[in-house]
Amino acid sequence: MTDIVEPKFLVHQATHLFLTDPIFFQVTQMNNSIFVWIGKPDGKMGDMSVAVPAFASQTAASATTIMGTNVSEKSKNLARRLASKYKLQFYVSMDLSSPDDLLFVFVEKKLTELLKNVLA
Repeated sequence: MTDIVEPKFLVHQATHLFLTDPIFFQVTQMNNSIFVWIGKPDGKMGDMSVAVPAFASQTAASATTIMGTNVSEKSKNLARRLASKYKLQFYVSMDLSSPDDLLFVFVEKKLTELLKNVLA
């Protein structure tokens, strides 16, 4: 007999200002995985990547881009770091077309604070 698992989706949202621009964060908790969307007011789905935590013989989480063509791989790298840290599957979509690397440092810091509260 198999155990029936009820689906559980919890949605957490936050908005933070980077200089004068609002940056929106949405974290959706699912059964054993997390979907993270980060974007600007127009609310587009940006590049999306998925990462799974490392198995016993691997040293780093595996990640791939599943939607988009952004060569910077920022969503892929973020998904990999999150999967390694929290040992969960992470989907990450970012719509932050900006050459400013400080924006991505800001985004990762604010997301880490949000996840600390969500996953505590």
